[in-house]
Amino acid sequence: MCSYGISRQPRGAALVVVMLVMAVLLLAGTTFMTISSTETQIALNERAAAQALLLAEAAIQKGLARLNANPAYGGETDTPLGGGTFTVKVTTVPGCTAVSARLFVGTASVPVTGGTARAEVRAVVDTVSYPFRWAAFATVPNGILHDEVYEGVGVDRTDKELWLGSTGMVDSFDSGGGAYDPAGNSGVRGNIGANGDVTAEYNTDVKGDIQAGDAIFMPASVTVTGNKTENAASQSFPQVTPGTPGSAGLKVPKDKTESLSAETYYYQYLDFADGASLTVSGPVTIYVTGPTIPGDASGRVVRLGSNVTLGSEPGTQLRIITKSDGAPLEFVRFSAGDGFRFYGSLYGTNTDVYIGANSQIFGSLIGRTILTGVSTKVYYDQAMSNQEVCHNGKFTIRRGTWREIIPN
Repeated sequence: MCSYGISRQPRGAALVVVMLVMAVLLLAGTTFMTISSTETQIALNERAAAQALLLAEAAIQKGLARLNANPAYGGETDTPLGGGTFTVKVTTVPGCTAVSARLFVGTASVPVTGGTARAEVRAVVDTVSYPFRWAAFATVPNGILHDEVYEGVGVDRTDKELWLGSTGMVDSFDSGGGAYDPAGNSGVRGNIGANGDVTAEYNTDVKGDIQAGDAIFMPASVTVTGNKTENAASQSFPQVTPGTPGSAGLKVPKDKTESLSAETYYYQYLDFADGASLTVSGPVTIYVTGPTIPGDASGRVVRLGSNVTLGSEPGTQLRIITKSDGAPLEFVRFSAGDGFRFYGSLYGTNTDVYIGANSQIFGSLIGRTILTGVSTKVYYDQAMSNQEVCHNGKFTIRRGTWREIIPN
């Protein structure tokens, strides 16, 4: 008979396997603990970085409040707040007429394990506002106007705070992208409004919104691309007083051209005969300070004949600021004849504005009241939404740049 032997199994193999498995588990556990610890530290660093950034922003806001309480405020150092400290440095930079802007630099530090989280915020603050958000806006409060003849053209101004003549148009474009082009450079931001009534005569096309503090009057032939809002909240605009009174008026004869270089000018009045024009080379701001044009019984400070041109493309180079202070019944007048072409912005919150027929506005009109003639077109330049108007209000943040420093 045959017999079979059974070989002996190797001794110690199970122990080796167990030790290998334990080593793998130990390595995995150590790795997970390291990852967990690292993730925790990353989370702490991120929280501290966010805290530092918010603290730096709070430093700007706190410094701004102190500046408005004390115009001599010059900053502060290592002020404790919110689990960290902040420093505010304040320097003077060129600002508006008779106003100095301030550069605020707020830095903040927040302690964190292994280092410090730091952040910095820079902001320019000054006393300016940005009113040019409208193609045309009439600022006079509702109910102020009475039965008055507007500019001697036989138009009753009752309930006519903003009046658009028939077959007119309101559209928008961005001069940063070139001239107005209905096919390629136009938009639907030709917004108009009034703190009182808005009236548009037949066949007028408004490519934007209409906002009225009271009512909107228009026939069915008027086309409105955007929204129509009645009984809207009153819009506020800053009162602006020129820092320097005008010493003389600017009078330009028929078909002549006046050229102005980049500067701020102060004229008592503007008086342009038919066909006269104004060109600018660089940014020009004109304050029309009054008194009214000599011999003009209608109270005009701006009298433009037919076919007058003010400015040239782009309209952001020319700003005209007429009376924008005082009570609503303290006003002057701005009038332009037929065929007027304007490349710029007009700011006259206490100025009645009359624009003749077949005119074209490439910019923005802010007036006490606004009346446009037949077939007049207003093309709002969206680039003007960043233009400022100086006033004697409180300092506010005009623009800020943000930079975060990664924690140690």
